[in-house]
Amino acid sequence: MGSDPQLLQAMSGHDGIPARMPRKILIAYTSRPPTIEYLKAAFARRGIEARGFHADDNTWFDRLVIRRVNKLAHNLRILPKSQVFFADHPWAHFNYRSRRLREEIAAYDPDLVLLIRGLGFRRWATEGARAALGWWVEADQRVDEALGEVPWFDGYFFINSASVEAARRAGHRHVHYLPHAADPSVFRPLPGITRDIDFCFVGLWSRKRQEYMEAAVETSPNGALYGPKWYAKTFRDARLRRIVKGRYIGGEPLVRLYNRTKVVINVTNWGAATGRSGMTMRLFEVPASGSFLLTDHSLEIAQVITPGEHLETFSDLDEFRQKLRRYLAHDAERERIAAQGRAHVAAHCTYDRTVARICEVFAELRLKA
Repeated sequence: MGSDPQLLQAMSGHDGIPARMPRKILIAYTSRPPTIEYLKAAFARRGIEARGFHADDNTWFDRLVIRRVNKLAHNLRILPKSQVFFADHPWAHFNYRSRRLREEIAAYDPDLVLLIRGLGFRRWATEGARAALGWWVEADQRVDEALGEVPWFDGYFFINSASVEAARRAGHRHVHYLPHAADPSVFRPLPGITRDIDFCFVGLWSRKRQEYMEAAVETSPNGALYGPKWYAKTFRDARLRRIVKGRYIGGEPLVRLYNRTKVVINVTNWGAATGRSGMTMRLFEVPASGSFLLTDHSLEIAQVITPGEHLETFSDLDEFRQKLRRYLAHDAERERIAAQGRAHVAAHCTYDRTVARICEVFAELRLKA
């Protein structure tokens, strides 16, 4: 919380001054990952009603016609990838989800709309909202896309500190750093689980990620891979093919996977290993599960969670190999770091803190209104 006495008084509602807190919040995002559910639970613990709007619904016309026509047009170079056919069609996914969100705002009449930015929306999607906050949870490499929409909102959050700096350089004042978090009631140690998997990775295939998984298999064949495209991309690689377990894993099966794994690996596609900004959900959810995380470096990790104490990082492929071998060979050291990571995340990196920050920014907006 901030230290401004006027702000704290406005948030508390003491001394006869009405609390400047939202009573009803609409959260718009995709259904996977279930960030909406984590936030709803955290808002409920503060006595705030929250409703979710799943923005990944689509129309049959977009799936079966629009997407296929545009994919063919792009592949045949009839149309540049920056352009699409049917852009203004009411059943195109951008327009459909934007229209549904605007309708939901009108029906629910929330005090605040929190639009988590994965999928895109039209500017008019939040028309009618009393207040709207955006939260950019994508890579800092796409910051120009985010900067184009910052003026649409009363305030804007980024999980990338580099994006906050870029927004401020561009003259935007109401921008804030807000990293991901974990829900310790979901991501938690499970009793009676044996760590019978040496390493695992969960995420979409990429060439970079395959290189790291090939290095991991060289260290140990006892691994598990989950995510889209791994089956197709490892068809000719028998070593990797054997450890591909599925296209998707989430919920309790994901928590169980983390509990079974000695070293959970995180390799992002966000820029160079030593220069990227932002932290994925995995940096908080794996330690919350009481498991050991080996992740690529990012600029702000040390501001939030300490490498070597709560998790471990690597900057390149050679360091990755070295640290994977080390922590597979030293159980006591690995489990000590995992336990410290769990305690740290539970104390400092939960959605209760995320919600507190959102409420603080909302209160600041009400004071200025």
